[in-house]
This record gives sequence, structure tokens and C-alpha cells, in this order.
Amino acid sequence: MSTIDTICSTAVEKPARARRKTGFDVDFSGRAKNTLHQLWRLYCFLAAKRRSRLALEEMSDWQLSDIGVSERDARRESSVPFWR
Repeated sequence: MSTIDTICSTAVEKPARARRKTGFDVDFSGRAKNTLHQLWRLYCFLAAKRRSRLALEEMSDWQLSDIGVSERDARRESSVPFWR
């Protein structure tokens, strides 16, 4: 018997862990699933707008001129709330 066979044959298998139930183990279907999907997409859209405005706020003058945006326009856009 080779060394590899010896190591593999003495390996202890761990028992499968039971899945814990959490408050989120709800099966959504139909209209509720569609509504949650739309809410998630809206959240992702608003979060992307916020991230881009925060990135715009952190850009230096030369970076802003490189993308063709004035500093004044960038500061004004970065001050707009994420829901607009």
C-alpha cells in the first residue's frame, strides 16, 4: 500500500452540518417575487448613482478635465441626493 492510499484511507469524514433556519427562509413566488426583484433593482440603481457621485467628488482637477467636466459641475452633481 502506498503512502497516499494510507493517508486517504485514514481520513475522517466530517458529518454534514444541518442547515440552520433563519428568518429569511421564505419562498417567494409570483407577484411577491416580482416586487422584491423590482425593489432590488431599484436599490442597485440608486446605490450605483451614489457610488458614481462619491467617486466624482473625490476626483482631482486634472481627472475632471480629462473627462471633460468642470470642477463646479462635478461638485454640484456630487451634492445631489442619491434619490434624484
